[in-house]
Amino acid sequence: MTAFLRQYRDLVSMELRSMRAEVPMVAVIQAGFTLGFVLGFGYLIPDIREQTALYIITGTATQGLVTIGLVMLPQILAQSKHEGRLDYFLAMPISREAYLLALVTVVGLMALPGIVFCLLFGAWHYGIALQLSPLFPAVIVLGIASLAGVGIALAVYSPHQQVTNAATQLIIFYVLFFAPVLMPREQLPALLRETARFAPPSYAADAVRASVTDLPGTHLGASLAAMALFAAGSIALSAVAIRRRG
Repeated sequence: MTAFLRQYRDLVSMELRSMRAEVPMVAVIQAGFTLGFVLGFGYLIPDIREQTALYIITGTATQGLVTIGLVMLPQILAQSKHEGRLDYFLAMPISREAYLLALVTVVGLMALPGIVFCLLFGAWHYGIALQLSPLFPAVIVLGIASLAGVGIALAVYSPHQQVTNAATQLIIFYVLFFAPVLMPREQLPALLRETARFAPPSYAADAVRASVTDLPGTHLGASLAAMALFAAGSIALSAVAIRRRG
């Protein structure tokens, strides 16, 4: 265990140094994403009610998690596979699980400023007081782990970089319009309500709403459990694939 933790620490440090050029870019993208959604929906929907504003704020924060974990991370890994850097890295005598956890940790650190900015700016813009739960840190950790874990699995099992890039674009399209992230589950057709049960962003959005608002119909405990299962399952599958590859 000591060797695992030491490798994990060193890998996190190494990944942060190697991605230091991307951190400012990600921060700008996240801020622009927040401004676009929070302000844009205000122009699109006149006289927004408080409940609608809360869905926009929490949905945008969740969308930031999705963008980092299910789009940027798999695209980075797919490019690394294409260029051979992943194979070179996996040739080193390191724990594959430590490597995956280090990637998830770095992605989480990159996503955190955007989430905080989204919640603060959205609450200020709409004049709403959010109610922060003590479980909010756990929501963020499990939300990032569940989404990033699925993103890693997507990149590892995808046969080509182009397939990964196309799949990530479809994911964003689905989350924006066909998942209960920016809207209540009840507004979706019956088929989409059922498919949402198998989509990690649904539980991340529900947990974020439950931990910062008093909106009815949220299920914090169930969403945390679902995110933990998604995170453990997807990272385990990814570790198996990477072990076979490396």
